[in-house]
Amino acid sequence: MIITKIYIRNFRNIKEAELCFDKNLNIFVGKNAQGKTNLMEALSVCLGGSFRHVRFSQYLPTCDPKAEVLIRLNFTDDENTRENTVEYSISCNKPLVTYNGLKMNDAAELYGVLKYVVFIPEHLNLIKGSPELRRSYLDDVAVMQTKTHLKKLSRYNRGLKQRNNILSFINSHTSAAELSAQLASWNEVLAGEGINVTYGRLKYFAFLKEYAAEIYSLLTEGAEQLEMDYCSSVFKTESINFDNVNQMFTDYVKKLEQDIETEMKLRYTLSGVHRDDVNFYINGMAARDFASQGQLRSAALALKLSEAEIIRRKNKTCPVVILDDILSELDHIRRSFVINNIEKSQVFITCCNIDDLSSLKNGKTWITENGTFTEV
Repeated sequence: MIITKIYIRNFRNIKEAELCFDKNLNIFVGKNAQGKTNLMEALSVCLGGSFRHVRFSQYLPTCDPKAEVLIRLNFTDDENTRENTVEYSISCNKPLVTYNGLKMNDAAELYGVLKYVVFIPEHLNLIKGSPELRRSYLDDVAVMQTKTHLKKLSRYNRGLKQRNNILSFINSHTSAAELSAQLASWNEVLAGEGINVTYGRLKYFAFLKEYAAEIYSLLTEGAEQLEMDYCSSVFKTESINFDNVNQMFTDYVKKLEQDIETEMKLRYTLSGVHRDDVNFYINGMAARDFASQGQLRSAALALKLSEAEIIRRKNKTCPVVILDDILSELDHIRRSFVINNIEKSQVFITCCNIDDLSSLKNGKTWITENGTFTEV
């Protein structure tokens, strides 16, 4: 898809703006807190929800909290055969989303329908932050491809909550045998849905692992290599064979039963997809312990560009790529790759330093100041 233009009124610090975009590369330069990220957020709001994950009341300008908000985004499909319009508005403290004139219940309904990939500085935590962030990331990648993964994950989480509730309220007189009987049905729920979630994650993890390694090597001109592995708390291996689901189910339940005595002390479920993790290695060294800021940013970027490649190959469409503050802490080789070698997708980049664009070969550039955008 190609975003052709956007009209914004009263969104955060953007009082009014209308921009027509280049089909390949669009760059926004300016100091911090001038509106670059707000513009990127306005794009994401119309594509499936804000990447900031905030309440819609925070979109309102602080100087006029009763103002009416309007974002109108126009885009075409890959063949430029039809122009489509998404409108997001807030009036009388009520949000409204329409897609080609049809009312939507929520912008989230468009997530996965309108394909896009976004990088924000917080994504650096994917490499060295908490395991929960990496699990959520893999689930988001799977959901972008199929909403079925979200249903399976939701069922798993409901079962996990019920199982943890039982563990939380046991008393000193409860025996391991009694607890085992109480947990038996929930063990089966976790095993069944846990296998489904594991399958969904690994299906796309295999693509991420392959493409991220290729992109990271290109980013560093072959000087560094990125490797990833998925750590299952139940199966203890990334090379899981899903041919015998019945045996997997049996092994999953068995693992949950083995943990009961320890869980009686800790009062929560020790094993399952909610405890899985992903490890990253750069030139064989654990990235979370040894990577520089530039390497962390490069690894996170490689992940995001891998998402875009998955969408291109699996969905036969080119996603929009939004890269917020991606160029800082990258050397000139990596900066040049980012602004000149992301092919096929329409790309939006924000940065603070005009000098970072010295190797720019095409596209459009805007200077951003106090919520206004001046094309140069």
